[in-house]
Amino acid sequence: MVMVIRVREALESSLRQSGIVRKVRRAQAVDVWPEVVGRAAADVSTATSCKDGVLFVAVKNSMWANELSLLKTDIIRKLNQRLGRGTIIDIRFQARGLGRRTAAQEPSCSQGAPVQVHALTKAELDEIRQLSSGIADPRVQSAFVRALAAAKKES
Repeated sequence: MVMVIRVREALESSLRQSGIVRKVRRAQAVDVWPEVVGRAAADVSTATSCKDGVLFVAVKNSMWANELSLLKTDIIRKLNQRLGRGTIIDIRFQARGLGRRTAAQEPSCSQGAPVQVHALTKAELDEIRQLSSGIADPRVQSAFVRALAAAKKES
């Protein structure tokens, strides 16, 4: 059991140093948006991506974009309380109208745009599975896998 804790600490330290922990937290901002802002705001807005600590949010119309802009400081505070200090530094609201999302519009936290699905090699998939296997929380594990897949795409 002591050895497991040391391996976990080493893994966490390595992930922090490589910047993956921050990427995972930022990806989580997209996922937790509805929970943080509440049902009314979530019904008219969708967090779409996060780049360098800036969360991009599509909003039903300019009236709602303005309304949410007035709440920006509180929303950032709540996101950072949940995800860790300094995770989100700004939010940009974009009045776009909201309809049904297509697969290409699914939220992500890579390069400020949705991640395009690409084929990973079996070795890459095995490596991602191996690295994520020790993460107990399924949401964190999912965000971690998405961040690694995005990083693999960029390399």
